[in-house]
Amino acid sequence: MSQPSPFFSPTAAASADSLAILQLKRDLLTPTILRAYDDEGIGYAEGKVTTTRYGNYPHSTLIGQPWGSQIRASKVDTGTRGRVGQHEGQGQKRKRGEASSSPRNGSVVADQDGAPIPQDGTSTHVKPLRTAVPADTGFCHLLPPTPETWTYGLPHRTQVVYTPDYSYILQRLRATPGTSIIEAGAGSGSFTHAAARAVYNGNPPKER
Repeated sequence: MSQPSPFFSPTAAASADSLAILQLKRDLLTPTILRAYDDEGIGYAEGKVTTTRYGNYPHSTLIGQPWGSQIRASKVDTGTRGRVGQHEGQGQKRKRGEASSSPRNGSVVADQDGAPIPQDGTSTHVKPLRTAVPADTGFCHLLPPTPETWTYGLPHRTQVVYTPDYSYILQRLRATPGTSIIEAGAGSGSFTHAAARAVYNGNPPKER
């Protein structure tokens, strides 16, 4: 069963495995997938952490917080990157040309509580995540994903259709809930999210 899109079915608070937008300053937004475990295998003791020049934000401090909350940055030992794993044998530095046996790049398997499960069969001991300690400075605002926040948070690797542009396009197309739009493209998804919201009617598809 497919999960409802956070763009169309917003919740009251941020939850694990959902998309969130971190507003670091007025014109700087960063999208991230909230995880209760280190799915990237980087090895921070606090679990998955979004690191920015304006502070470090462990996802354990973001999950469960109401949208719009101001989140203080945390003290994170970034020197442990690549050396401290969530279980034995993971996150250690490797010699050049040595194959990796630890799950990386989103391939970490977690149990029902969100804790990573070792896949090499060598150990079943999982270290608990370190409790995040608030930093003296730095904060962000936790925002829900919308076509507008998604557009402003995109890395500009392609030509981005901004809010004034896609608003004019959708108005000229007379896009209303229930209508169909055919779009072809492999860009940032800025116009796709705005167009999908414009034609979304809130009803599940009819069974055939």
